[in-house]
Amino acid sequence: MRAGARIVVIVGTLVVAWGCAAISGQKRAPEPPRPGAEFHNLKIFSPNTTHDELIANMRGFSRALGVRCNHCHVSTMDGAKENFDFPSDAKPEKDMARTMLRMSERVNADYIGKISQHRNNVTCDTCHRGHSVPEVTPPPPPAANPAPPPAANPS
Repeated sequence: MRAGARIVVIVGTLVVAWGCAAISGQKRAPEPPRPGAEFHNLKIFSPNTTHDELIANMRGFSRALGVRCNHCHVSTMDGAKENFDFPSDAKPEKDMARTMLRMSERVNADYIGKISQHRNNVTCDTCHRGHSVPEVTPPPPPAANPAPPPAANPS
């Protein structure tokens, strides 16, 4: 191969690799918040999440875990909803919730999505079922041993 052709191949390869890296970087870039976004400190949800979407998700978490807002969010002594500090990360339960949401997303994307066409996604309710700490049930006892097979006839 001539030197000029080698240079063209190398430059072409570098251009393709740079283009792939640029496209990959765009996919990972966080979505910029819309002007006047009403929520702060969202780390899992898009900054463009609507009020109704966020409230619906929070209610789903509350039902799945059998808890109220003050389980994850800092509240004042009287607990009035308008006195919650929703952006605060002071409670470790809020960080745990984020970790669990990331875990669910990974399980759904990396495993469930590859084995099920029906998309039966893992959700908070899959394990919690109305309890803040999932109940661990022991496995069922083994089935009663059936009678041993008859001995082989040595004829």
